[in-house]
Amino acid sequence: TVKKVSSKIGLSSDYLTRLFKKEMNLTISEFITQEKIEEAKRLLIGSNHTLLEISNLLHFSDQSYFTKSFKKVTGMTPKVYRNRYKLLS
Repeated sequence: TVKKVSSKIGLSSDYLTRLFKKEMNLTISEFITQEKIEEAKRLLIGSNHTLLEISNLLHFSDQSYFTKSFKKVTGMTPKVYRNRYKLLS
């Protein structure tokens, strides 16, 4: 969370949020979600974990939110992604 990160580096949450947005042009939450989706893509192709297991491993609140977030970033559901790209690897 932003609170945990800010406490680790000794900045206020508000300042860290503003600084991150200014430097990266996206919020910390957006960045974290993008990183989680990148890891999910690796897990979908390189493992046999179920979608629920991947959702839990990456600390999404539930599988439905994971699927929605994944589709928002990639344009496809995790199942479609796995089926499409697992065949190629």
